[in-house]
Amino acid sequence: MQRMIAVDYLRVVLAGFVVVAHSGLARQSIRDAGEAGLVWLALGNSVLRVAVPVFTLIAGWFLAGVMRRGGLSGWAGHLLVLYAVWSAIYLVFLGPYYANRPLALTGSELVLGFMHLWFLQGLAVAGVLLAGFAALGRGAVAASAVVLGGAGLALQYARMAGLSEVPMEHYRNGPLYLYPYLAMGWLMAQGLPRIGAGWLWAAAVLGLAACVAENLFWLHRIGEDPLLEMPPGHLLACPAILLLVMRWRLPRTDLPLGRAAAAIYVAHVLVLQGLPMLGIDHPPTGAVLGFLLPLAVVLALDRRRAGQATGYSSRNPRGINRF
Repeated sequence: MQRMIAVDYLRVVLAGFVVVAHSGLARQSIRDAGEAGLVWLALGNSVLRVAVPVFTLIAGWFLAGVMRRGGLSGWAGHLLVLYAVWSAIYLVFLGPYYANRPLALTGSELVLGFMHLWFLQGLAVAGVLLAGFAALGRGAVAASAVVLGGAGLALQYARMAGLSEVPMEHYRNGPLYLYPYLAMGWLMAQGLPRIGAGWLWAAAVLGLAACVAENLFWLHRIGEDPLLEMPPGHLLACPAILLLVMRWRLPRTDLPLGRAAAAIYVAHVLVLQGLPMLGIDHPPTGAVLGFLLPLAVVLALDRRRAGQATGYSSRNPRGINRF
């Protein structure tokens, strides 16, 4: 479908947002700019953080079809295997750092969500929750999303207001952060009334404006640490962004955009952590290479796979006729 092609392009853009956010490029560029710098930081935090909610909305949209085919266990199992494999890779890669930390602390991080890979684990957990509530009907899905999302926001604000020392991982996780967006994507896939583009643009702009305003409030009150993780404005802006992109007619491509976006997401931190080990401590360089190197690996593997397929076909009389 044409709109799914646009979504594949969007995934790559969102992966780029994640790389920029993790590279430290934005903070370094505006830290010394005074009040104007705070405005840019609030804007950057609002825009770049749409990546996780929109990724999750997309996952919820596709998960609707997976659940209809009875493929939830395979879907969740694949995510958990990816989480385990990439967690092991990062533990080996950053071995000297983790070797000097208490084993119990590392174990706790692996259970709650390890580094940026928490998204993979959280998405699997949220998918299992969604299946359970979906068996009770759409109303149960909507109600559970409101309750769990509200609990996550309450824990976040308690921490930011200094009322609680709850760790961020206790609310930035599958049940309390990702599940409401996964449920929303699933509900969108069940069928939506036609919404005019003007209303969608208004929702996207108003939602992001609310995010910027709230980020500015917290920046003035508590400073840069922690930045707002879960602005409620994204609940309005992110579905509107996805629905707008689904309307765009973008050129078809044989490039593996979905796999490229996934590779950039899971592997970019290897680049960002590895460059300083090589004496390259330059956020712009890290951001560019963190995006391009995983992309290049995926494209190279895809080209090799296509070449192997062509070679196989060349030995097939039907393949000769076709090519």
